[in-house]
Amino acid sequence: MTSNNCLNCGSPLTGKFCAECGQKADIHRITFKHLMSHDLMHGLFHIEKGILFTMKEALTRPGKAALDYIAGKRKRYYNVFYLILITIAFMLFTRQFAGSLLNDGFTNDVVETKEYMNEASKKIDQILAQKNKIIIFLFVPFAAFNSFVLFKRKKLFISEHAIIAGMILLGMLLISTCANILFWLKPIQDIGTVVSIISIALILSYICFGYYNAFSEDYTKLEIAMRILFFFILICLELFAFMLLLIGFATNWEFSDVEISI
Repeated sequence: MTSNNCLNCGSPLTGKFCAECGQKADIHRITFKHLMSHDLMHGLFHIEKGILFTMKEALTRPGKAALDYIAGKRKRYYNVFYLILITIAFMLFTRQFAGSLLNDGFTNDVVETKEYMNEASKKIDQILAQKNKIIIFLFVPFAAFNSFVLFKRKKLFISEHAIIAGMILLGMLLISTCANILFWLKPIQDIGTVVSIISIALILSYICFGYYNAFSEDYTKLEIAMRILFFFILICLELFAFMLLLIGFATNWEFSDVEISI
């Protein structure tokens, strides 16, 4: 189908693409052949390629990849925040369900009712369970603020620091997902503790690597090391403040004893 005006927005056409909305000037009828060969297959493989490339970049060069994205090299990347949500969902699935599916199969066992110390503990557990995606995502604003304060020489906006934090969070989630799968497979006895320790060490090392990868050209190694140390101190303080707010909310600001299960 051809027209002198864009079929999507109605603007006058002056080339192969609409200058206003970007749609192609020449639009084909949607036949079965076109649907299968172009819309479905092209869309599927294009998305898959973008996802795999973004995952690879997040694991191997998170800081540089984020800076490339900030600089405008965005075509090859899948939206990092969409991918974070997808990875969180898959990670939570492996944590909650994969163990029973891989080890025990489908059973008809009755799930025991969880017992809590008090109502406040139950409320906190429900918040952590229902808002887990939001809680995990809090790393982005916390980390973006911290790096904005600590790494000023790069002269990035705080929103651009959020891109760096998002890329690093994606890598952290990918490492956690792999650790969850290994934990539930349990190829050897007591591997769960070993996997947990190794995954925590890998994640902490990966965060250091991510920020070193992003800012190593602007600071000496000692300056980078000191700023990363302060970064972790600020993250701990922010998490402590968040937990205080959560406990206060759950206990009606009485701050009574509670039990938090992670």
